[in-house]
Amino acid sequence: MARKTLAVAATAAAVLVVAGPGYDAARVRLHSGAVWLASVHTGQATLVDGPTAEVKARVPVAEPGTALSVVQQDDAAYALNQRTGQLSRIDTAAEKVSRPVSLLPPSDGLTLKAGPDALHLIDVHSGVIASADRKTLARRGEPQRLAERIRPGNVVADVRGRVWAVDDETGDLVSLAGNERRQSSGAGRNARLVITENQPAVVDPERGTVELRSPESGAVVRTVRVDLRADDTVAVSGSEDRSRVLVVNSTRGELITCTFDTGTCAEPVHVSAPGADLGSPVEIDNHAIVPDYSTGEATVIDLGTARIVSRRDLFSRPTRFELLTHDGIVFFNDPNGNAAGVLDLTGEVRTTVKYGEGSVEGDAPPTPDPRAQTVQEPEADRRGRKPEWGTGRNPVQPAGNNLTPQLPASAAFISVSPDNHGVVGELFELTIVFRTPVGPWGTDWSLGDGSRGYDTTTRHTWQQPGVFTVRALATFGSGAKVLVETVVTVDPPEAPPRVTAIDVQRPKPVIGESVHFSADSNVRPDSWAWTVAKTGSAAPEATARTAEFDHAFTTAGTYAVTLTITKGTRTATSSRQFTVAQGAVKAWGRNSEAQATVPPSASGGVVAIDGGDVHALALKSDGSVIAWGANDSGQTDVPAEAGRDVIAVSAGRAHSLALKKNGSVLAWGLNDDRQSFVPSSARQGVVAIAAGGNHSLALKEDGSVIGWGADDFGQTSIPREARSGVIAIAVGDEHSIALKSDGSVVFWGELSGGGPRVPPEATSGVVAIAAGDYHSLALKADGTIIGWGHSRSDVLSIPEEAMSDVVTVSTGTHALALKSDGSVISWGLSREGVSNVPPEYSSGVLAVATGVFFSMVLM
Repeated sequence: MARKTLAVAATAAAVLVVAGPGYDAARVRLHSGAVWLASVHTGQATLVDGPTAEVKARVPVAEPGTALSVVQQDDAAYALNQRTGQLSRIDTAAEKVSRPVSLLPPSDGLTLKAGPDALHLIDVHSGVIASADRKTLARRGEPQRLAERIRPGNVVADVRGRVWAVDDETGDLVSLAGNERRQSSGAGRNARLVITENQPAVVDPERGTVELRSPESGAVVRTVRVDLRADDTVAVSGSEDRSRVLVVNSTRGELITCTFDTGTCAEPVHVSAPGADLGSPVEIDNHAIVPDYSTGEATVIDLGTARIVSRRDLFSRPTRFELLTHDGIVFFNDPNGNAAGVLDLTGEVRTTVKYGEGSVEGDAPPTPDPRAQTVQEPEADRRGRKPEWGTGRNPVQPAGNNLTPQLPASAAFISVSPDNHGVVGELFELTIVFRTPVGPWGTDWSLGDGSRGYDTTTRHTWQQPGVFTVRALATFGSGAKVLVETVVTVDPPEAPPRVTAIDVQRPKPVIGESVHFSADSNVRPDSWAWTVAKTGSAAPEATARTAEFDHAFTTAGTYAVTLTITKGTRTATSSRQFTVAQGAVKAWGRNSEAQATVPPSASGGVVAIDGGDVHALALKSDGSVIAWGANDSGQTDVPAEAGRDVIAVSAGRAHSLALKKNGSVLAWGLNDDRQSFVPSSARQGVVAIAAGGNHSLALKEDGSVIGWGADDFGQTSIPREARSGVIAIAVGDEHSIALKSDGSVVFWGELSGGGPRVPPEATSGVVAIAAGDYHSLALKADGTIIGWGHSRSDVLSIPEEAMSDVVTVSTGTHALALKSDGSVISWGLSREGVSNVPPEYSSGVLAVATGVFFSMVLM
């Protein structure tokens, strides 16, 4: 039956990357079960609990939109207002904020360090340092000069209360404790400074050395050679419990571990594509976690075995996020966005939102950041991307015309033309776009620089460089509102070119599938130079000199795509790594009709799968359908029309459906209830299909559902609620369900054995659905599964492993859940081993499908 799930993920548009130079994520240590995180949009410090990943408190510390640094020490946290330079103390127990104090004049180079009994505020531009009492924030002495100039991130504090820095003017290592300043030569202007086991250490790419320095004099104690070049871009951190330094080399996408006790550096661990924007790793329990700002990912490495444990998407787009550790927990935070959460060493991700929609009125002022990267939301892509394979619908349409008092931000997006990146004086056109038809509305624009607009489309020219948060508030006649936002980055007219994002569609393709490559940049390039190469191969897989191009891969493996753009005499280069899968179907369980015997034609290049009672379907990358298993009703007699241009398949009890890219439905197999007779309304404008016991459903592009075939239990009598705003469909034996754009589930038909038609948990927050014989499953936005239906259904006993990090689910007589790490969980009836996932199929899985007592995965 149609055991297929359509996953829907809403993507926030706002991307503002302005953490400021004052946040030293690699060195933050806490002593309670919760951490205070910066929320720039609301001007708040947000308290997030580690064990539950829930927000416990929010306290205002600055005006909304103000760049913040938050550092916690013992029972208090300290918030630095980057705009005013003022410092505030947050009492964790009382959740109260002290009166702000000023220690140094305002500067965009302020960084805050916490010592054992004092706070230290340093202006990296002037090299001046001021100290304050941790309890009262009273100034300790007068400001002093620590160095002439300090590179951001190159100042640290040790447990003895001494502050260390590399003077960017002289290359000397300097330190200050009270009024005692020390200076030692030979650090190097490009050196990086860390604290390891309470001693300063200097990493110098130019000389290829890692030096352990004396905590008293700063003199060299021990030197280790490391494979670095002078032009390498590196980020560093130091171990707290051993004499060891972790070096991330973005130029080569590597992590290098250097240990002073042995005097050696381990072999590099490749964590990303060369040229990725990697940050300082954090270390916990002999594991390192490396942030990749260019993708929003974090990679967990076991330092004992030098192996990658997991790689997780913490954010759906590039952003300069924060990582910090506390008592065996790794926290992540986008200071300029709403997302934060917890990353376990096993790779489990628990995400929370730091504030609600519409929680702040007014504008967040622009905050220039030369490191800023913006990504236009996928739905606003003007390139008209093709529908994703296997979904049978256009990518991600979490829409809504159910005018509640406050619509979700995902109901609309802001389209920016010509792009989200431009230069001072360039004319931008911004349009609010709704994903489904809605009634008339009025729009109030705030453009981040004090300017406003009031039409559906507004045009604007920014006169100053910066990162501008653009908000559009749409108000309907009913009083309902929706607030959406995006970010526009405006560079100076003479700004050098920069590749802000490389897009690979799809990110996890299979062999034979045409992959589309494109990129965003801050300028209009004069030329493009693309190279795609397989890891370990000297010869390129593909090259191109156009703004966009397509390529089909013939072999599976890990690849890196590199783009060099040219504007005038200047160039910029960026890379991204991705994986090409084999696209092979694997099956196990009952094999009475050879339904679990996968034909050779399905051993590669498959992009989607589905299982019926005793037959199976696979969709190839060339748009053709193959079928195997029982054929007593012609369900595996694939018609000639299904030999090309198919974008989705669905297998029913003994009939099959295919969706063509022109929006028409094909059907073949059993037709005793006219389930294979496609009505005229399903011969155009269809975006998704679902085949059930003896009935079929189709989802139209206008969000309405149509049905045909058996209706003895009302399974094809479409209710009013399913005639608009639907984004996914699924069918069981005698019932049908639909997922609405507001995250609610609609049910019609019959669930034998009673039970709720739709439980309260499925009335909101649902992102995907699946239907079995006499039960239904829903995937929630937090990665958990809920089930309802026949009280005797074994599928309703959902295992603990399937209650987190699930990305899609399929069900019939049993259930399969696919987790974000590519592992599969199976439960329910276990005849013929159908619920026992073979070890060789428990990782690297792309899709899952269930039949009657047999299972399939796509790898």
